Amino acid sequence: MKKVLFAMGCLFSVLLAQKSSAQQIDTTPENIMISPQKPLSVRDTSLRMAILKWSDKVLKSDDYKNIQAQPSFINFPGAVKEGAVKIEKIYHLNHQPIDNRLIPIVSHLGYSGAWNNNLYSTGLYAVAGKPIEVIIPKELTDKNISIQIGSHSDNLGTWVAGTQDWRRMPRVVKVEKLKKKITNIASPFGGLVYISVSPKEQAIQADIKIKNAIAAPLFQLGKTTDQQWFKQLKDNKAPWGELASNRIIITLPDSVLQRVVHPDSVMDLWNLIIGAEMDLAQIDTPFYRPQRMVVDEHIGGGFMHSGYPIMVHHSPTKHMYSEDIIANPEKLLIPTKGGANWGFFHEIGHNMQNFDWVFGGTTEVSNNLFSLYCFDRLMGGQDDAHSGVSSENTQKMMKKYFAKGADYTKWKADPFLGLILFRQLQEGFGWESFKTFFKGYHDLAAKYPNHAYARTDQQKRDLWVINFSRIVGRNLAPFFEKWGIPISEDAKQKVVAFPVWMPYNFPPAD
Repeated sequence: MKKVLFAMGCLFSVLLAQKSSAQQIDTTPENIMISPQKPLSVRDTSLRMAILKWSDKVLKSDDYKNIQAQPSFINFPGAVKEGAVKIEKIYHLNHQPIDNRLIPIVSHLGYSGAWNNNLYSTGLYAVAGKPIEVIIPKELTDKNISIQIGSHSDNLGTWVAGTQDWRRMPRVVKVEKLKKKITNIASPFGGLVYISVSPKEQAIQADIKIKNAIAAPLFQLGKTTDQQWFKQLKDNKAPWGELASNRIIITLPDSVLQRVVHPDSVMDLWNLIIGAEMDLAQIDTPFYRPQRMVVDEHIGGGFMHSGYPIMVHHSPTKHMYSEDIIANPEKLLIPTKGGANWGFFHEIGHNMQNFDWVFGGTTEVSNNLFSLYCFDRLMGGQDDAHSGVSSENTQKMMKKYFAKGADYTKWKADPFLGLILFRQLQEGFGWESFKTFFKGYHDLAAKYPNHAYARTDQQKRDLWVINFSRIVGRNLAPFFEKWGIPISEDAKQKVVAFPVWMPYNFPPAD
């Protein structure tokens, strides 16, 4: 009887949301309906502020009995299917803290969300407006452990999204710290259920009981069999699920997961992608935690952005597509002249960038080395990787730049122009020189954890010249200066004994 009532309650929530959508008579934060087809205009400033204020209040509230489903959930993250049945599950938490030896390195992976809490997937989904119950051992009540409902953590009230029409509610993730043995928690939007733990928290091995959620698809490479996966898909009532390995976890809608017939092949390929990026960065795998990637209708900014998780747009109304590629190995390795696969490699590359070697103008440049490395190692070359690295555009950019005289300010303003310098180094000295270069910074961080050697932009530019010159046995200072990049006299003196290097026909002849 309880199962029937639960299913009826889920259906009632959906019908209530549909009724609200049809009537559109209430534009209070509790009842407004936002969707890609009916976004909330950026001009509705007072209503947007009211929604943000309401969202902050309700997502922080522990008054689970009075949290109701917000009608927009039916559009995003979505409603559970009819017939959903609540279950009880014991999740075994196996948390290991980050190795102390990694901390100096990880602390300077500044775009990676390094210290965001680790998210442990439970394979459960909380229904919008319906509380779940979490029971933990008494000894965990003083630990830094939380329960999280929802995957889509971008706040649309900030960054680029703050200047755009909202295609979903601006905040849809609820987090509550587990301070007592039994915690009840409800979200007005629903979402996948995670255990959230600080990466620096001491080791935890514990069984956590979760009640009143529904099962959600979770494929774990090396653990989930094909038979188990197909049964999960057949029985699934949740709108979201995940594909997981020890290198990356990808959060996808059910509509995509239902088409994944070879999840092991999908995750084997993603393991290769993550492995390639970390190989270039000279970071050992498995890392202290897998990367995370989440598909979303509306993210904080860009087509995608880096972090933990990496956020990826899929919004047909805005002609931004990723779902048809992200879980399809046949499409994922087809060059698209700067399409979704370049974007995936690019954002993972951001997560690999070490602030010790990212100097002014190279944030959107040096991460593309990781994109190019993936194309070289996984696709056999850089043909059609991106129009910005085509031979034709490369020549045009260089000739235009040098015709007007090298200018560091202009160089910093054009990422694909800036990338040519690093491409020339790669063409001249190979990928192994970059691996040695990046590995050297890990050694520096371990020796000097305060990173005093690379605090200023000048120090970072100088270190590129000094360290790379020593690795390849050539004086690269004149090359950097030819591009207009300021190098100090001290740095130039440190490499003066090496023979000068310049690429052939550089700058290019007219």
